[in-house]
Amino acid sequence: MGVPQPLPKAGTPAMREVLAAARAALDLPRSIIVIEGALDRKTMDETLQKVTRGALGRTASLSRPEVVGRLADLFHKDEATATALMRELDKGAHKERHIVASIDEGSLEERLRSYRALDFRRERARLVWALIRDGRDAHLRAAGWVLDEAFAALAEKERVAEAVADAVASPVAGVPDVLLTELHQRLLGYEDAIREQQKQLQREVGHAQNVERERAELVARLGAREKALREEEHLRRQDVADLARCRDQVARLEDDLAALAPDKVAGLADDNQRLRDRVRSLERAQDRVERLAELEGALEAAHDELVAAHGRSAVTIEGLEAQLRVLQVRERAALHRLEEMREQLRDSRQLLARGSAQPPAAPATGRVGIFVDDANLSASARRDLGSRLDYAAVLEAITDGRPRAAAIAFIVDAPETTREKHAAFANSLRGQGWELREKRAKVRHDGSRKADWDMGMAMEILDHLDDVDVVVIGSGDGDFVPLVKRLKREGKRVEVAAFRASTDDALIAAVDSFMALDGRFRLQR
Repeated sequence: MGVPQPLPKAGTPAMREVLAAARAALDLPRSIIVIEGALDRKTMDETLQKVTRGALGRTASLSRPEVVGRLADLFHKDEATATALMRELDKGAHKERHIVASIDEGSLEERLRSYRALDFRRERARLVWALIRDGRDAHLRAAGWVLDEAFAALAEKERVAEAVADAVASPVAGVPDVLLTELHQRLLGYEDAIREQQKQLQREVGHAQNVERERAELVARLGAREKALREEEHLRRQDVADLARCRDQVARLEDDLAALAPDKVAGLADDNQRLRDRVRSLERAQDRVERLAELEGALEAAHDELVAAHGRSAVTIEGLEAQLRVLQVRERAALHRLEEMREQLRDSRQLLARGSAQPPAAPATGRVGIFVDDANLSASARRDLGSRLDYAAVLEAITDGRPRAAAIAFIVDAPETTREKHAAFANSLRGQGWELREKRAKVRHDGSRKADWDMGMAMEILDHLDDVDVVVIGSGDGDFVPLVKRLKREGKRVEVAAFRASTDDALIAAVDSFMALDGRFRLQR
């Protein structure tokens, strides 16, 4: 069927046909179950008060079973009462009627068997009424077996209640536990169904709230638009009224002109001309009002074009800024190479002046001092490897069997890193054999941070000069080039271990050996 059909008009043949089908599907006991479960007390009281025209007095003084019984009896005897009850049942089972209408006959029984709300009398009664109102044969049969199961459930409850009463009165070994287990399982099923119904209700309430909010926004926009249209219409009517008055005045003046003496014609002609000018002005104002919609459309189109042009200019500016940054980087690299060449030239002149040659490179063997900038290497590892760096593998590869005099990692305690996470990382490094130098990042007034270790690493390396023969720097920062030259003048061998993509070319050229960190040093989780 797809969409639930509304009730026909009361007293019509179509209504009598629907009523006959409902009475055929619901005898008196079945109608009692449907009315008692699907309608609340207030609705039943109001319906009974209306159909009896107050003959019963205040229906609130009657018990619920008495009210249900009277309504069920009148449902089968009085057409007006039956019509009123069917309308209330349609309203109460609105959601269930839409659900039933969307189920085809082939899958009806399977869907109903999985409908856990059948465990509750109110949902079960509304579903039975929805099946009866649907009218299809399979749905009418389904309504019958649902009611049969409801009667069987009532009988089972009475049997269980009697058995529990008997067990309490004269307990028999094993019986109370069996009954309690059965009741507990039923209660669990009821609780699951209640939670599912609550979730469904919350989803429907959320959807209704969204619809109501959208409706309110649309009403507000519509109200604003209507107000603007009313103002425009008011202005237009004023202009039309002014125009009509001016035309009437011109007509009267022309009539008066014909009856005046010639000496007054000149003055009236001037007045007439002024009035004509006023008429033309009002006509132009009316034209402007009529063109208002066209001007608004043109304004919107111009605004869209302005936004598009702004977007294109932003893209162009970003491209130019990117090119400028590339040129600035190249300029700094060129100046750095120039300064390096100047230093090399100065060193060469000093060597020539002393009459000596460049000191021979230090051997690769000997005591190794390893100094690693964690911030530099970890950032490169996240970019190039997509993971953290395996510092244990790095330490083993750099040492390569040589005696290790020092292995120091310089780390930063960043504000966005939790204390627990930072402590775990520091303890992991200590367990791998690293000494740690820690620093808390400083946050400036403008929100920027400063936490570099360049100067600290340089001072630490100089402090270990007497203890090491080979210095290994774990960073690709080109600022270490002057330090490398100083170390080589002291007769030390200098090596760098870093990621090639983030290592300054001048640093690679200055050291004795460069070890590129690659996928071998990805930390396996």
